Amino acid sequence: MKVGLVSLGCSKNQVDSEMILGLFKNYSIDITNEVAEADIIVVNTCGFIESAKKEAIDTILEMADYKKEGNCKTLIVTGCLAKRYKKQILETMPEVDLCIGVDEYNDIDKILSECLNQKLLNQNLNFNDRIISTNFPLAYIRISDGCDNRCSYCAIPLIRGNHVSRKFEDIVSEVQNLAAQGIQEFCLIAQDTSKYGLDLYGKLRLKDIIQKISKIEGVKWIRILYMYLYETTDELIEEIAHNPKVCPYFDIPIQHISNRMLTLMNRHDTKEIIMDRIKKIREVIPEAILRTTVITGFPGETQQDFDEMLSGIRQIAFDRLGAFAYSREEDTKSYHMKNQIKESTKEERLKKVFDVQKEISLKNNKKRIGKQYEVIVEDVSPDNQYFVCRSMCEAPDVDGRIYIKIDDDNVDKIIVGGFIHVEIIECNEYDLYAKIL
Repeated sequence: MKVGLVSLGCSKNQVDSEMILGLFKNYSIDITNEVAEADIIVVNTCGFIESAKKEAIDTILEMADYKKEGNCKTLIVTGCLAKRYKKQILETMPEVDLCIGVDEYNDIDKILSECLNQKLLNQNLNFNDRIISTNFPLAYIRISDGCDNRCSYCAIPLIRGNHVSRKFEDIVSEVQNLAAQGIQEFCLIAQDTSKYGLDLYGKLRLKDIIQKISKIEGVKWIRILYMYLYETTDELIEEIAHNPKVCPYFDIPIQHISNRMLTLMNRHDTKEIIMDRIKKIREVIPEAILRTTVITGFPGETQQDFDEMLSGIRQIAFDRLGAFAYSREEDTKSYHMKNQIKESTKEERLKKVFDVQKEISLKNNKKRIGKQYEVIVEDVSPDNQYFVCRSMCEAPDVDGRIYIKIDDDNVDKIIVGGFIHVEIIECNEYDLYAKIL
């Protein structure tokens, strides 16, 4: 038998997908990248916002076609959508044989054993038994799950529950295991990485964990994704500044800058905290890369609130910025708020944010021309014209890339998965172009 898995949504979900594949491997079921070959198809879903739910449903229906054609015998839906809408999925999609929400992962071996008529393994999802699906030599390390922040627009606590940190020694063991397999870049991820350790140890321990894993042999880059500014302490900033293995990269979702809107969103950051922490980061790490996300059209957002956000974006000049039109999610506090914004206004404001950020990104990228970086060669472009690379300044999945033209002089010198030194020679709003040194 063969299993094919389609993983949707964020990197946290991808880690679940890798552990699910590890479980199938222990059932001696082969893994295939071609779903047309698969006897079992798993769709690991996201259910965070409306667009993600639509993508998940479309993908499930697409995979159901393989079952109709007779190749696939079993269609399994897992993940966040399966948690939020299990009953509806099973009632409206008869092609789905099994629906396993994230809240059932502690019993997933038993559920799969019964469905597949396999002997019970007595094994749950295991961080040390993953099929790594990222480009070598990268791996995501999920240091905690769930969230305590209770932002008024967010469904994550409804799906993933409260913030739960993993044990310090378990994370260290996982990194040691992966480093021994040749993994060199480690992205620490969670719904709130900056809160790591508070529930288990009574204090924030993100600084401690990056200190510890930076000493593991084979670890080259450590990147921290999704930090909240109110928890980004001076001590953490200093550790990032002085630890050469930690990327000077701050993924700090602010969502808005107007204090009125931040209060309505139930955010713990204020405009003053945002400005103070960013000032501190840039004082200590002048070359720091700042990435954020913002929401347009949150209920009650006035033109004045939006103009204040645009002004703040211009003032801060984030290197990277993702923006989203507000998605009204049932069972969240903001779903019932008055003064919902028209979709056309949300989209109009979203476009303005992107237009402003394009100018900022181009200006920031131009400052990097002439600078030299060590980069990881991630892939070859689909047209086979460029090597696709990243430096410490580019996170996987979300950021632009550094491209090196493939020619007779470098085609035999560069290895995908290896590291090389380059100089930036050209740029656009999103990507950089370089020459090999």
